[in-house]
Amino acid sequence: MIEDFINIEETVSKSLDIISPNEYFPDVIVSKDICDPDELENLASWAVENFLERDPYREITYSDAGFDLRKDYMVDFHNNFNRMSGYSHNLRFSDDFVSNEWGAFDVETKEIVLNSNLLVDSNPEKVMKTILHETRHAYQYFAINYPDKVYIDDDTLKAWKDNFKHYISPELDYEAYRNQPLEKDAEDFANRMWNEGVAHAA
Repeated sequence: MIEDFINIEETVSKSLDIISPNEYFPDVIVSKDICDPDELENLASWAVENFLERDPYREITYSDAGFDLRKDYMVDFHNNFNRMSGYSHNLRFSDDFVSNEWGAFDVETKEIVLNSNLLVDSNPEKVMKTILHETRHAYQYFAINYPDKVYIDDDTLKAWKDNFKHYISPELDYEAYRNQPLEKDAEDFANRMWNEGVAHAA
């Protein structure tokens, strides 16, 4: 889910005037002129693989960890991936979500906020997929602001940009929310990266 869409058209139009990616995306690796989507996906699936391979050797595994330690593990997972991609800023958990909302990417702060209830499950799959889902939203937002920095076809970029301007919140129409371009892409990305990471960690 993406937050702060009250003035999204104004936000997008303002962001298009940004001179340097470092102003809104100070952590983005800009040593390369273009973000290679294959490299980005390799980083994401590797982050999943790395977390799952390390977990059995932790002093306290994720499934045995308490609430606060699970939170630390997930912040570490996000930071591990984000350190190499840089499209989102920090990750935090909140108790302010309704029961069927799991996370959000804030386009103003570039912060990912997740529902604390995700940490109740001893299996990290859902929370990790949600992190991947929200980081994909961060990438989408970067892509529409810096189309010359990404390998994304024009039709997809236009669909994403239009969707950012006319985003459908889940409380308004859940089916339409799930089927809009931004959400379908983010869900597909999260599922593929999780499955690839699991396969490589096996």
